[in-house]
Amino acid sequence: MASVSNAYLHSVLAFLNDQGISTTEIKCNIAQLSSERIAMKTYVDLLNFGAERTELSLFGFELGKHIQARDYGVLGYLVESCENLAQAIDVLGRFDALVADIGQTQLNVTDTFAHLDWQPLSTDCKQMVLRNTTAWVATVRKILGETLSPNQVTFSFALSAQEIAQLKEWFNCEVITNTNENRISFDKTLLALPFTSENKAMFQALVKLSETELLQKKLSQSELSQFIRNSNIKQQVATLLSATSNLQGCDQKRIAEALFMSARTLQRKLKAHQTSFSAMLEAERKSRIDNLLKHNTIAQTAYELGFVEQSSFTHACKKWFGITPLAYQKSLLGLTDKIAK
Repeated sequence: MASVSNAYLHSVLAFLNDQGISTTEIKCNIAQLSSERIAMKTYVDLLNFGAERTELSLFGFELGKHIQARDYGVLGYLVESCENLAQAIDVLGRFDALVADIGQTQLNVTDTFAHLDWQPLSTDCKQMVLRNTTAWVATVRKILGETLSPNQVTFSFALSAQEIAQLKEWFNCEVITNTNENRISFDKTLLALPFTSENKAMFQALVKLSETELLQKKLSQSELSQFIRNSNIKQQVATLLSATSNLQGCDQKRIAEALFMSARTLQRKLKAHQTSFSAMLEAERKSRIDNLLKHNTIAQTAYELGFVEQSSFTHACKKWFGITPLAYQKSLLGLTDKIAK
């Protein structure tokens, strides 16, 4: 059944809430919204409701601009750990169903250009396509730079002159409507442009994690054994924590969303493995601190480790090592100097 993940749909609810629209006002199948997977029709109904209620004819476009890695779950982390755009498109094609099993992606490469096509499974597709297309470009810009622009974007449906002008300004390229395909065309050379977050070991770990989740999605509830559902949740969390470039905002809720479960469920599963999210986050922070302090200021290190205030970092450092961050940094640099000599 065509469906989207809970995290992908709830990011729509969060956007509506930011616009002052509460869940109680939503006119679609609310009963489904607490499920792990939500039917495509419910998702389409929610997008259309959002467009009508906010009076934003390009509602999907506005959603796409605000896309976050957590909206994609594990797939978001996987894309960010790719070596380049070509690899990112490949994993999107393989694992896109984890996030939204509502269309087919195909890449066609010519001598000069690469064309990324997306064919939705619903004829009522305007807002779906707008969100998907915009989110794709927004995600790539976050990784490769905000100035990146396609050469051309095409849509299979009609848009007004005002809507086209608005899209042209953001995409910074030609926008054509009423075509045979929904397509993003860009310079072929971008496929090989390296991502700054390259991490081959992490990429392989995330691929395995995505394959496990895809298997879970394909199995029925009766077929999905408790062993598979709970398989090595501790390792999954550790993988996601390690894959995060910095730990700012990396809390239990975010990691739970990436694994398509509630924070409470994650807490319960980790407890079954004799650990907790806070303990795992602390371990990840400790594994990073030496390298960060050797190359950054104390303030920057505190930020990279996810501490909101530097005083919290100082407290943690005293707890771990019995000394202040400055004293610990000096000891690290002194050790480095001795090794260098």
